[in-house]
Amino acid sequence: MFSLVAVSAELAEQLVAVESGGEDAVHQARTRVRRLRSILGVYKRAFDVEQNDRMRARLKALGDRLGEVRDLEVRAAALEALLEVDDAPETIEAVEALAAEHRTAHASALASLVRHLDTRGHRRLLADLQFYAAEPPLRGRGRKHPRRIIRRGLRSATKRVLADGDDSLEALHATRKAARRLRYAAEAVADDLGRKAVRLAAEAEAIHDALGDHRDATLLARLLRENGLPGPAVRAEHAAAAAVEPLDALLDALRD
Repeated sequence: MFSLVAVSAELAEQLVAVESGGEDAVHQARTRVRRLRSILGVYKRAFDVEQNDRMRARLKALGDRLGEVRDLEVRAAALEALLEVDDAPETIEAVEALAAEHRTAHASALASLVRHLDTRGHRRLLADLQFYAAEPPLRGRGRKHPRRIIRRGLRSATKRVLADGDDSLEALHATRKAARRLRYAAEAVADDLGRKAVRLAAEAEAIHDALGDHRDATLLARLLRENGLPGPAVRAEHAAAAAVEPLDALLDALRD
């Protein structure tokens, strides 16, 4: 139900790839964790409350570990990508040093993650998740009226994306997370709702991507300014501003 079996199997595969040094495996595993948590959150009325909350919390803990590794990797790459051929030598040296720091921190976090994936607690999570996905603890409404729960869940998730908020970084981040949650929830029921779910997922993905690019560039600019690098910081700030230029139009499309 809700693609739980398929996504949990994909997660297990990607975690094995993390242990063997597979390219992009951390990102792919993190994505699967987010998909699962989004499904269990948006359609929570279908599941036993206590078991659902417990599984979501366990998945969040794993997602946090994956996120720490992935964020360091992304930041290092973003720092390196900011450099231009006409930058002053001292600027290039300083940015490359920052990137190297993040690469070192990434290697350390990755090693810690791999050790965690070899623990009994982690193996228990995967076993429990496999069972949960195959035999989800559905409540009465989840068995009798799944389409009603799907529609209600998607309406609520859409409202969260469109909720009024300010332009602060944290408010925009909340909108970003809500859009990601909506996207994954809609993709999970595409077979049930067809084009409507596909369109909803695409609109939510566009909002999420724009806000993700904005946040990454904004935080990168802050880091650069803190380290006395105003030139590259300005580039990052321009990239942040450009990322959210289409945001109003994207939100209007979702609203319509």
